[in-house]
Amino acid sequence: MSVFAWVTFAICALAVVLYYNATGNARFLWYAIPGLIMLLVIPMTLAWMSRKSLAEANEQSYKKARPCKTGKITPAMIGDVVRISGEVQKISFRWLNRPHFHIKDETGEIRVIMFTTPSNQVVVRDKVEAVGIVMKYPLSKERIAISAVSVKRI
Repeated sequence: MSVFAWVTFAICALAVVLYYNATGNARFLWYAIPGLIMLLVIPMTLAWMSRKSLAEANEQSYKKARPCKTGKITPAMIGDVVRISGEVQKISFRWLNRPHFHIKDETGEIRVIMFTTPSNQVVVRDKVEAVGIVMKYPLSKERIAISAVSVKRI
């Protein structure tokens, strides 16, 4: 679960406790406790479903992926499945469970975006292999990125 999900749960749980302490209304708990449980179950279920879908996509994409150097990836390759290897320079958006890895090899650097956390723990300076589809970077028309189905340490 993301940091936002945990913070939301903590704030709502605190609100339930404060309301119950202030009013003593036990009937309120019949609605509040299932609501709090749902605040935990729904994000956990969605994360599990994302990881399951990504694992299936990884199996299919890994066979199709062609090895490529980051500096050789061009806008003409948008939609192609590629496999790159390199060193992680920076990781952003990890707290959202949507990590963006900046991967560099001897030819250049590219942003690799995942829409769920990778199956193994990846940290800065790890040597990794990423498999994904070349796409336009969502926040810039000129830049390209890789929408990854897998980022693994090698």
